[in-house]
Amino acid sequence: MTHSTHATHPRIQMNVSTLPDRPNGAIELGVVYASVEGVNDHSFDECLAELTQKAHTLGATALIGMQLVQSQFQWNQRTSLLATAVKSEAGGHGP
Repeated sequence: MTHSTHATHPRIQMNVSTLPDRPNGAIELGVVYASVEGVNDHSFDECLAELTQKAHTLGATALIGMQLVQSQFQWNQRTSLLATAVKSEAGGHGP
């Protein structure tokens, strides 16, 4: 999955899946969470870049079971993502 990144986040190669399947030989590193202001394509891309950066900091090579929450309350519109960070020795996503 490729999304544009923002100046505050360097481009990081990361496998992302909404499915809870772990890559072969992967180790779960923990859950990562990111939340940004806004509910639009730009806010999704910004949130995904932040989530990917947090996972990369943990040493993850993939994000699995990603969940999207967009709250559109008039006074507080936010996009949030939650996923499990995993590390695979091969760095790729297996079957």
